[in-house]
Amino acid sequence: IAKGLDFPRVTLVGVLNADLGLNIPDPRAAERTFQLLTQVAGRAGRGEKEGRAVIQTYTPDNEVIQAAAEQDYERFYESELRIRRLRCDPPFADLFTVTVTGSDESEVRRAAKELQQSIHYAAQRPPYDGLNLTVLGPAPAAVVKVNDRYRYRVTVVGKNEKRLRGLLSHMMKAFSRRSENRRMQVYVDCNLMDER
Repeated sequence: IAKGLDFPRVTLVGVLNADLGLNIPDPRAAERTFQLLTQVAGRAGRGEKEGRAVIQTYTPDNEVIQAAAEQDYERFYESELRIRRLRCDPPFADLFTVTVTGSDESEVRRAAKELQQSIHYAAQRPPYDGLNLTVLGPAPAAVVKVNDRYRYRVTVVGKNEKRLRGLLSHMMKAFSRRSENRRMQVYVDCNLMDER
């Protein structure tokens, strides 16, 4: 339904737990929820008959839910831009997610903590001190264990530029050279769009 299919005789569309998507740890959660709700609501009443959409939510006063219910794109856009600017989310900054994976959770936590401390320390010294980085974490991934491997993440907030990419590349190489990390892997994503 959300993909734009046309059912001319559909006059009523219901959305259950419409606010569920707002509670995931993703900077684009509000955008995805708004898109889904406006698209689904647009499925009703596409033929000659008038349509109606019923949205069930635990947070009816939520600005995203309100804007979607009213099909008010401008309101959502202005609100979302204001919030993203305050949180330093894209497009105002880039979010680098550094993920450490391994089969021993305590080792993965230790390695992620050391990596976070190393990035934080380097970010306060030349040549990286002018980047104005924020280093968050470590924290478990939303789905912490996949295929018997634990995943912990460090988030680095800054602008996607050569010096920052160089810093992260250097940190990943240093991580891989340490013997205590040989059974773990580390990778970096920029502005991660979905949970992996």
